[in-house]
Amino acid sequence: MAFPPHLLSVTSREIAMKFVQALAAASLLLIAPAFAGAPSEAFDPRSLQQRLHGAPTQLLVLGSPHLSGAPEDFDPAVLEPLLQRLAAFAPDVIAIENLSGESIRALKDYEAIYHETADDYGARLLKGAALAAGQIGLDLPAAEAEVRRALAEWPDAPAPAQRRHLAALFAASGDAHSALVQWWRLPEAERVAADGISPELAAFFGEYDTRRNESHLIGARLAERLGLERVYPVDDHHSDDLVYPIIPQLSEFFEAQNIGAILEMPEYQPLIHAADRLRTPEEALDTYRYLNSPEAGQLDVALQWALLIDRPSPGHAGRVRMAEWEARNLRQVAHIREAMAQAPGGRVLVIVGSAHKPWFDAYLAMISDIELVDAATVLGER
Repeated sequence: MAFPPHLLSVTSREIAMKFVQALAAASLLLIAPAFAGAPSEAFDPRSLQQRLHGAPTQLLVLGSPHLSGAPEDFDPAVLEPLLQRLAAFAPDVIAIENLSGESIRALKDYEAIYHETADDYGARLLKGAALAAGQIGLDLPAAEAEVRRALAEWPDAPAPAQRRHLAALFAASGDAHSALVQWWRLPEAERVAADGISPELAAFFGEYDTRRNESHLIGARLAERLGLERVYPVDDHHSDDLVYPIIPQLSEFFEAQNIGAILEMPEYQPLIHAADRLRTPEEALDTYRYLNSPEAGQLDVALQWALLIDRPSPGHAGRVRMAEWEARNLRQVAHIREAMAQAPGGRVLVIVGSAHKPWFDAYLAMISDIELVDAATVLGER
């Protein structure tokens, strides 16, 4: 007897659900003895790290000065010793502090709430997406779906035309940095306008040769050097709306704290002027070693964040600002956790503004299958 197609579909789903339920029940029977007689303690995700089957995923958070704030005469060549050490770490996944196309689209759709946030943090990515969409006719979601399909079928030795087309797809999806990885992996003679790359989009990629930003000078360049196909944007600005209503109160609060005097304190100068300490390869590496030290993390929290909650503020503006900051970090960590799924037991590098590093390290340490890597073991001691 033949079943109607719609009944067959329902039956298959029911069978699948029963199978999953049976597996779950069997899992409970297997783990019950391990917990029998254990003290009545609250669950801690870190306890699962001791039960992990297989190698943990090694994760390094690299705190960076925002290179956009470096002097005009900054030479990216000073980053070479840093890049060599990161290449020796050999990450399988590289995450960068940029918005995904999905986030940009959501912020843009809710512009009445988020105002100019999408343009403030994603204008350049939107420009690249518009240039690519004009050639391949896909909007952000459709391009993202096509990127995933292409990567799932990606050959070991793609032809230049395939790389150009994937670069165009990445750009159309709002991921200009992964587009750059594909573009830079092409022989220079193959970096031409074809296969979805217009002359304007090729010129757009070329502009990154003179731009100062750690996402491409470290993240995308390292991915290209290691033969990776992409980077993973993990930034988030969906809590920015918390701050808009309290800007006057925050301004009043900071004026009352005499922030100018605090910023002049000697102990904070290496943090505040980190982007100015990148003049030679040796100085640049030393700056990255400092920014990724526990000392720098503690100082940054004391400078930027502790004062928001250890004293009163008008309308609790300090606590609201802290809520925005912590929510942003938690969302970024959630995006990193998703990216980690691409390489269970592998190595993950996260490149982020140094203010995020102490928060990322604390939150990521809670994850069940992770081993945090001390930056000093990769960069060397100061």
